[in-house]
Amino acid sequence: MTPLVIGVGNRWRGDDGIGPRTIEALARIDDLDAELLTLDGEPARLVTAWQGRPRVVVVDAIAAGEPPGTIHVVTDLHRLPGAATDVSSHGGGIVEAVALGRALGQLPERLLVVGVEPAEIGHGVELSPPVAASLDAVVRLVAEEVAPCA
Repeated sequence: MTPLVIGVGNRWRGDDGIGPRTIEALARIDDLDAELLTLDGEPARLVTAWQGRPRVVVVDAIAAGEPPGTIHVVTDLHRLPGAATDVSSHGGGIVEAVALGRALGQLPERLLVVGVEPAEIGHGVELSPPVAASLDAVVRLVAEEVAPCA
C-alpha cells in the first residue's frame, strides 16, 4: 500500500505552516510514490486518516525546547516531544492522536513523526528564517522515508 504523508498545521500561522509547506514541496516531486494530505491536527481526523495504513509520516511544528529550525525525527512514539499545540492554531495534535490511536488499536505499523522546532507561531504566511532553512532537509528526509526501498 502507498505510504501516507500528513502535513499538520495552519499555513497562515507562521511556522505552524511547516507541515502544509512540506506537502506542497513533496507534491512537486514527479516520482514520489505517496499519498499526500494536509490536516489541521485534530486527533480524531489524524487517526481516521491513518487508519489501516501500514506506513505513515506526519510532519508538524514540535516545540521541545531546542533552537528554532531543529528537526526532530521520532519513531519511538513513547518519546514523542510535545507538539506545538499550546502555541499553534490547531487544537489537539500528534501526541493526542497517538494516544487516541493506541487506545483504539489504530496506530500504523510504522509511524514516523518529523517535527520542526518553531520560532514564530503568529499571523502570517511566511516561515521564520530558521524554519524555512530546514524545509529542504525535511522534504528530503520524508521523500527518502517513503521511497519504495525504505
